[in-house]
Amino acid sequence: MLSIKNSVSPESSKIWIISEGRSLDVDLKGVTGDNVAGPFKEYKISDIGRYLLNPNAIEVKKRLIGGEIHYKQGALRKIGKFFHKILPNSSKRQEKGPLISPEMIVSRYKLRIPPMKDPDLEAHLNQFYGLLRSYDSVPKKLVLLDPHKLYEIVGICEDIGGSYSYLKLKGSIEEKIKYLESSFSKDVGVILNRAYIADGLFELRGYDFESYNPERYYRLISYTNDGDPRATVLTDHNIIDFNLSDHSLIKHLHLLEQSLRANPSISEAFSRCVKGQATPIKLFFNKKLEIDYAKNALPAIYQDVFKTLDVGLNQRNLIKPVLNYLQVGVSLNYILPEEGPEDRMYTHISVLHDFRALEPLRKNLPQVYSALLKQAFNTETGRYYLLDSINGYSNE
Repeated sequence: MLSIKNSVSPESSKIWIISEGRSLDVDLKGVTGDNVAGPFKEYKISDIGRYLLNPNAIEVKKRLIGGEIHYKQGALRKIGKFFHKILPNSSKRQEKGPLISPEMIVSRYKLRIPPMKDPDLEAHLNQFYGLLRSYDSVPKKLVLLDPHKLYEIVGICEDIGGSYSYLKLKGSIEEKIKYLESSFSKDVGVILNRAYIADGLFELRGYDFESYNPERYYRLISYTNDGDPRATVLTDHNIIDFNLSDHSLIKHLHLLEQSLRANPSISEAFSRCVKGQATPIKLFFNKKLEIDYAKNALPAIYQDVFKTLDVGLNQRNLIKPVLNYLQVGVSLNYILPEEGPEDRMYTHISVLHDFRALEPLRKNLPQVYSALLKQAFNTETGRYYLLDSINGYSNE
């Protein structure tokens, strides 16, 4: 039977994600119903690590700015006949299907109230903004809608950064119209399937960073099931908390852990989120970063190596091409309170470089290869080093 250890790993004194794996000599048949087989490995993961892996749904806030109105075919038949008169060659098949596209009712009013440290001031500004909403065209159009002519209404939300997304509404057509009227231009709860929302992309707003406890950890057990890699997260009572649907997500945790250790800039950004000094938005692992260092100045890490070693211009030119391969970007997007518009995101990017890309330097520039090897992190996901660190506001 697995035993619980109360001791906390040394790395938990700061922001951390996942520990190094250690081999286990245990029998998991009593814990999971899978046809389990070794080798077994145990990792400790933090609150943040557990959130990133958790397959359960999360809720985030987005601003409701309108709706997509779907009319019944009967309500559009008169419009269809009118178009058929002025366009006699139009297809008769259209009479059996939708005649026109759904109507988009979207606010163009972009006034936003940024997060405030003073709750009274924020409440006052939101009250003032509420009075201005009545002048927007969306509420006026909603009042004119005839529920009997509609068969569906889908909400439209604006996210931080200006991107749009749909919001599925519940209830009857009348209830959906009332919801749009009462919630228009307000932040509403949007349910996402899980924190991992796309290839390499995580939504961070579903986790309360201010509740982060560095001494709290969870146990992640990796094993195989009929030859396929599997993993499960256990509770303190050796009960399955959840099974990991995508085993490759563990690699993302290791890359983030390496980034936090190697890059003080992104580590400080996470610390600000935990202290409530910043609001985290997205975490992205980009395997197609494609920064062309052949056209730009070499990163600071290579400039430092050149100061120590006697590396000529021709030798430096050998280095530039290898830097453009096997890059991995680990980026954190967040917003700062009371600093410009709410949707102006600040981004920290750690450019991690897979050490396999430096293989040509092993023979041609062994002294450079050795110097960089001393700064590399060697984990089970591979050997990486911090190639570059990029900070700035997003222009999107």
